[in-house]
Amino acid sequence: MLDKIDYYNHKLYDPSFYHRQYEKDLPPDPESNSYAETAKRAAHIALPFLSLNQPIGRVISLTMGSVRVFTHTSEVLRGDILKVMQVALAILALAGTLYNFTLGLYITTAADIIANLAQIVEALSRQEYKQVAEELLQLLSSGLYLTIMMTGSLEVVLASILIQALVSFYQAREEYAKGRYPEAIAKSILGIVRLVQAGQQIQQIQRRNDLLKKYRELADRIYKGRKIDHLWDHPLIQAANGKKGVILEDGLGNEYDFGTNLHGYGKQRVKGMNVTMREQDEYVSLDFKVNHVFRDRIQKVITDMSKYSKGETQELLALLGSHVKSINVSEKDNDQGIWGAKNHVIRLEGLGKISIGSNSDVITLYDKISIQLEKGKTLYDFHEALSFLNLDDALRHSADEDIERMKIGQLFRTFKPESATLFERTDAFFSQPLDQFKKTILMKSPEMGAIIKKYLPKMELREIIPGRMRYAINGLSSELTGAYGLTSALTGVWKEQEIKERVASILKMGMISSEMRKDNNIGKQGLSSGTDYWTGGADSVFAQLVTDKTKSYKSFAYQSEVRFLISPKALETGTYQYHDDSFGSRKLYNFWWGDYLQRPNLVDFVESERMFFNMDNEVMIKERLAPEYITGIAVSTESMKSSILDYLRECNIVQMDQFGKETILSKPVDQFIHVGNTIKAEHFT
Repeated sequence: MLDKIDYYNHKLYDPSFYHRQYEKDLPPDPESNSYAETAKRAAHIALPFLSLNQPIGRVISLTMGSVRVFTHTSEVLRGDILKVMQVALAILALAGTLYNFTLGLYITTAADIIANLAQIVEALSRQEYKQVAEELLQLLSSGLYLTIMMTGSLEVVLASILIQALVSFYQAREEYAKGRYPEAIAKSILGIVRLVQAGQQIQQIQRRNDLLKKYRELADRIYKGRKIDHLWDHPLIQAANGKKGVILEDGLGNEYDFGTNLHGYGKQRVKGMNVTMREQDEYVSLDFKVNHVFRDRIQKVITDMSKYSKGETQELLALLGSHVKSINVSEKDNDQGIWGAKNHVIRLEGLGKISIGSNSDVITLYDKISIQLEKGKTLYDFHEALSFLNLDDALRHSADEDIERMKIGQLFRTFKPESATLFERTDAFFSQPLDQFKKTILMKSPEMGAIIKKYLPKMELREIIPGRMRYAINGLSSELTGAYGLTSALTGVWKEQEIKERVASILKMGMISSEMRKDNNIGKQGLSSGTDYWTGGADSVFAQLVTDKTKSYKSFAYQSEVRFLISPKALETGTYQYHDDSFGSRKLYNFWWGDYLQRPNLVDFVESERMFFNMDNEVMIKERLAPEYITGIAVSTESMKSSILDYLRECNIVQMDQFGKETILSKPVDQFIHVGNTIKAEHFT
């Protein structure tokens, strides 16, 4: 229920003035001359003037809300059963005010309108048309005030103020006719105040129009920040409220929160359609990466924002009812300690900050977006922050067409990497209708027609971690003739105890990329965990291809006491690869490392490695290789096997099957741990 309240709260605009029908709190009794009635008259005179001051208006709202609950409850107790609904509305309005002032105003004003309608019907039944006219004016005034909170329109504010001025003058005339001169004078003065406010409002409208001419694009983004209907019942709402995400445990029993991960969002803007929300020490963050075309567009937005006049943007933000008070753009060193990496930092006062890589040479970080908001902010606040970078679709569920486009794009990259890489960095890749998109691919590479027809129906989602997904081409590995699987040496550790700990952690958590380890505070370093950010390989797990032509693990460039053996099905998940050690380069044109445009496709890569084995070939697997892909480990000696096995027993990684035999990842121990360097096909099944 609380998230629904947050939804309406975020949708509402804060009115520039306070409005309330005090007669509904303290109904007047014209026939009475008691001290209590005199006090009521005094309150009705003073309260509208006191509430002109917004902070006092908040106090008045709480006080008079309580009075209204008491008044209507007393009427019910005296036998007026029809007031039961009014009691319920009064209690609801008071509760709303306690939670949020604007929400309380909304409920109170809505309750006033309901009461006006009831009294209009009652007056019509008695043919008291004068009272009907009075109630209609009050209803119109409250209705416009409600509209202000729903739209934030300055023109509606002006209309509301003018109607309230009219109501005040009308009531002053009525009070004068009854001989209630203090009330008549007060109503007249209040009407004049409203006219002055109307004049000020006209000036605000003119100023807003001037600013809109200068900051039209910013204004459009501010408006989009309020369009949150697609977030109703969004699965990330609970995560924004501090719910723990995916917990993975290493070999020592340490737990790591990998956040709440969702796949299928972003409508092409979000790379891989994966977003992650996680709770940090002092804030909640939303992280994802954007596709190259949209990163280029974001750069223009950032450049424009850095040139904005601070004073004028503050004024426009206030006039349009944004929750952001000011915008500040700066460039700072990356807070993860990556050498030479810098971030654009967009501080949105009132919400939080957005960080995005500013150095295009640091490939892994350049397209990475991180929004950090203080705890207590909601998913709707994240959406509003995203709108400032034109990323308001990042939390919107992708359409079937978006998903099919991404799947076809992945097939294109797998089989025709050079053509695909150039095409996916153009606007046409994302903007063309799906039919035209397919035609464009066939024009660039006619053989893609048969590939799409064959493999598109076979593509399936597989988990990187729970909730974070990637499409795989199911069955492709069985068509890669001679590809036994992959292997990865355990590098960067030399002490036996640390080797055992790493083995246990990988068997429990899987193999995790440098970037994912750093994002989730896993303090383990890879062989080139700093350089990988510059080459673009930091978001990948590194492995090497093993074929039927490779006879010994000693043939590989990377050696260690322990190496992991990996199922060929990992090759189905959208890998990229090189024949030599290229640090997982994703630089399009590169002299020192691999040239991303010239990387081989998977089929040619396997065929070539069978013919001419390269000891330092490399295969990059996106983000994480789950334990289920690990088919075994190869160790150097029997003593190492015995030592590792004892440690895995201590960590409860060794399990007993139904026949009382020890297993690791559901395989018998002797079929999982291999001693020596001889390569056999059964090691990878």
